Amino acid sequence: MKILNAILFAFLISSLCSSFAFGHGLGGEVLPPVKIENKDASLSISISPSIYDPEESEKYISLRLFDANTDAIIEHVTFEFELKKDGKQIFKEIFHGELGYLSIKVITENSENITIDGEIEPVLGGWIKNESSLIMRGPIFMSGGLYEYNVKILSIDSDSNVLSDEVQLQGAISLAEIKSFQVSDSQNNEQTIQVISYFDKLDSFNFDSNKVTISMPFDWNQDLEQLSVVHQELRVPNTFGDFLFTTYQAIVNDIPLPDDTVNIDDYSFEDRTIHIVLNQELLKQIRNDASKYSDDMIIFELQPSDEVKFPLEFATPDLRYKVFLSWEPEVIKSGKEVTFFLSLEEIFSDKTKKIVEYDLSIVQNNSEIFSKHLVGNVNSELPNSHKIQFNENQVGTANFVLSNIDGNSLSKGNFILVIHPSEPEIETVPAWIKNNAGWWAEGAIDDDAFVQGIQFLIKENVLLIPATSSGENSGSNEIPAWIKNNAGWWAEGAIDDDAFVQGIQFLIKEGIIQIQN
Repeated sequence: MKILNAILFAFLISSLCSSFAFGHGLGGEVLPPVKIENKDASLSISISPSIYDPEESEKYISLRLFDANTDAIIEHVTFEFELKKDGKQIFKEIFHGELGYLSIKVITENSENITIDGEIEPVLGGWIKNESSLIMRGPIFMSGGLYEYNVKILSIDSDSNVLSDEVQLQGAISLAEIKSFQVSDSQNNEQTIQVISYFDKLDSFNFDSNKVTISMPFDWNQDLEQLSVVHQELRVPNTFGDFLFTTYQAIVNDIPLPDDTVNIDDYSFEDRTIHIVLNQELLKQIRNDASKYSDDMIIFELQPSDEVKFPLEFATPDLRYKVFLSWEPEVIKSGKEVTFFLSLEEIFSDKTKKIVEYDLSIVQNNSEIFSKHLVGNVNSELPNSHKIQFNENQVGTANFVLSNIDGNSLSKGNFILVIHPSEPEIETVPAWIKNNAGWWAEGAIDDDAFVQGIQFLIKENVLLIPATSSGENSGSNEIPAWIKNNAGWWAEGAIDDDAFVQGIQFLIKEGIIQIQN
C-alpha cells in the first residue's frame, strides 16, 4: 500500500460530550472515552475493506470496547447497533461479544430483507457467532459514502450485568467510493480519470480546459472538531501527458488552497495519484468563505500549474530510501540533452555517506528506451547526475524507473516524465540585410537593385519567406512607398522582422519580386 495512503487511512479521533460520544471516520475510528461504571471505555469501530467496490460483496464490521487507560478489552459486552445511510435505517440489531470483540461478516446482496446467521444469547437476546462466524446478508453496503451508526452499550463484564444507564455512541464511517470518468485529451484520445472520495459520495464531475471539477455533499456548519481530514484522490493514467505536471493548483469553493494540500504519488507504474488533503485546521480557516459559496457542498477544482516544483520524491516500498529527482531544462524536449539530478537518502540510518549501485531505466510503451547500471552517492548533498537525450520517436510519457538500490529488489520506485516535441528553429533575418534595407530607404540603392538583392537572398535561403504564391509581373518594378517606409523603419528597429517580411510577401504576390519554386 502506498505510504501516503497508509497515513491518510489512520483512525480519526473525535471529541467527547458527557456519556454521549460522536465520531466521524474514514473506514474506521476510535471514539473518545466515556464513563461506563468505573471504567473509561472507548469504542473502536471499523469497516473492512474500507473502499466500496460493487464487484466485492464481502466486508467485515468490527466493534471493540476497551479500557482507554490500559487498552485492555472489556468482555461480555452487549451492543445495540443501528446503521443508517442518507438518514434511512439499514438495520438495528442487538449483538453480544463474549470476549468484548465483535466481528460481523457482511455479505451485501440485492435482496428484500436482511438475514443473520448466528445464535442468540439468552439474557438480552443478542446475536452471537455460531461455531465459526456471525454473518449478515442483504442490502447493506450498496454504495460508497457516509454510513451513520448508533451504538448503545447494554451490558459489560458479565452477561447478567445489564447497565441501568445505557451509554449511547454515535458517529459516521465513510466507505471510499471509486468512480471512473472518460475524458478527451488535446489529441482527442480517450483517457480515464478515476476519482476516489474518502469522505462522501461524489455529486458531480466535469473536465474542461484541462481542469477537473468535482463536488460532494458537505455540511460547513457541522462541528469541525469531529473531523480530521477531507481527502480526495485522482488517479490519472501515465498516458495522459496533458495532465502530468510537477505541480497543481487546487481550489475549494472558489478559494485557492495552499500548495501543500496537493501531493503527487507516482508509485504506480500505470498511473499518477494526486491527493488533495484538507486538514482540520485548514477547514476551519476557510469555513466562512467556503460556506458563502455553498453551505452544503464542497466543490474541488484541480488543474496543472505552469510552476515547476522540484524535487519530486518517493519512498521505496521497503522504507530503506527516499529518492529525489529534478532535471534541467525544466521542460524535457526531444533532441535536447536533459540532465537528471538524482539524490538518495536512507530513511532509518545515521545518514553516513556511502556509495551504492542501482539500475536506472526509462520505460515507454512497455519497452526500455534507456537502461544503465550505475554507481552513485547516498546521503550526500551532491546529487548524482545523468545526461540523457530523447529522439523525436520518444515524444510522449515515460517512466523513470530506479530499481535494485544496493542490490535490494524492493528498493525501487518510479517517476512519470513527459517528453515534448522540439519546436522548429525560428530563423531570424540576418542583421546585414537591414543595412541594405536602410540604404534603399535612403535612396543609396535603387528599386531594381533592392529587388534583385532580395531575390538572391530568397534563392540562397538567406532570407526565409513563408510559402507565398507569386503573381504575374505587371511590367513595372515600381514599389509602393509604404514598403520603402517599412524598410527604413525596420532598419532603425522601429518595426519587427515579421512586418518587414510581410512587405516582401506583398511584393511576391504582386509579381514585383519573382521567385522560382
